[in-house]
Amino acid sequence: MIDIVPVFPLPDVVLMPDQQLPLHIFEPRYRAMVRDALDGPGWILVVPIFGDDEEPMPAIPSVATAGRIVARQLLPDGRYNILVEGSVRVRLEELPFEAPYRRARVTPLAEPPDDTVPEVERTAMIGAAAAVMRVARELHPAFDYEIPKDLGAGRLALRLIDRFVPEATVRQRALEARTAAERVVLATEALADLWTAGEHPRPSGNA
Repeated sequence: MIDIVPVFPLPDVVLMPDQQLPLHIFEPRYRAMVRDALDGPGWILVVPIFGDDEEPMPAIPSVATAGRIVARQLLPDGRYNILVEGSVRVRLEELPFEAPYRRARVTPLAEPPDDTVPEVERTAMIGAAAAVMRVARELHPAFDYEIPKDLGAGRLALRLIDRFVPEATVRQRALEARTAAERVVLATEALADLWTAGEHPRPSGNA
């Protein structure tokens, strides 16, 4: 059961469901956060910072992905290397600050139903992803990725955004989308922009 979870704000980092995110933890407050998380079930919230990251308590979003620490390495000087795996979308209610790190009460969010997505829109999203992949293979013949056809349209949209779209604003909008159809349109547009620009897709996740 997820309830109160430590918050780890990072500029331009949006953890997605199913993503595995390696992190190097060196600040004393976040070393304590990792120790506390590992003393429990290992939940952690990696969230993007909105606005000025020099502020003592920069703004964070109200929707994020709760992740779990699935691997860790404690270094001799007390730093950690950890691997966080995104699990479930949640709504955050930040709690009053208790040193040394921020915490939030979280409520899991149900996945929106896929019946709002016309098949033609799912097909267009897959076509846009295939076009981006062709560019990647032309630039890097060793590039290898297979679109997971067994996922519903909404979850597939998140998976493709995680794999190919690094922009934090797009990733956050995808997490906050209220319908699967909204996610699919967002993913299709982001992938089409990559293809039109002829940019090498920079994988941001590993899904």
